[in-house]
Amino acid sequence: MSKKTEFQALDLISAYSEKKKSPSSIELELIYPNPLQPRIIGRDDTTDLVPSMQRLGLIEPILVRKDKGKYVIVAGERRFRAAQKLGWKEIPAIVTDANEDICYEMALAENEKRKNLNPWEVGKAIQFLRKEKRKTAEEVSSLLGYTERYVKQLSSIARLDQKSVMELMISGKPLSVKNLEELLKKKENRGGETVSPQTNSPQKLTLNLSKLSNRTRELFLKELNVLKRQYGIVE
Repeated sequence: MSKKTEFQALDLISAYSEKKKSPSSIELELIYPNPLQPRIIGRDDTTDLVPSMQRLGLIEPILVRKDKGKYVIVAGERRFRAAQKLGWKEIPAIVTDANEDICYEMALAENEKRKNLNPWEVGKAIQFLRKEKRKTAEEVSSLLGYTERYVKQLSSIARLDQKSVMELMISGKPLSVKNLEELLKKKENRGGETVSPQTNSPQKLTLNLSKLSNRTRELFLKELNVLKRQYGIVE
């Protein structure tokens, strides 16, 4: 079954009117990254952005939300960090009026649309939405355009700790769903175990009644037959 439904992943940002507004220039010192940003791995890596922004400027403004006199980033953290490295004082930004929960969903949808997240990061985001924000698997699948089955699959991958995921990445293996699931099974000691055939095979018990007296042997066999009938034992 394909992980995608017949619908494409929802671009939440384009669903809001803020996208149509002209961006404002906001001082970098008034902007800070969102601690709940769905992107976990490589959020500081701007090696590909710095040369591009130095040559062409910022093609697409970042998206921010007002928070206590400052602005928290909804989408565009790497662009923001690249601007810091370039020594910019201001950056074009669109200010959204959406609440914190909607902004998290917007950031997740935007990152996923750009393929900036690996399956483990998406799984952690799904886990956050389901546990902390009480979202159902159906609601999350609608948000990302995934089947409910795939949403649950990614949620299970999220049980991996970041250290294990980083070690997998350092080993040179891609952070694919298959590789992450295999790592999870290994960590949780599931799969791959072999069971001795003797453990599963019923043991045949042999009794030596030759040393019993005739009377004792007859009584024993009588009691044994009663037990066989009681527990449905058939030879």
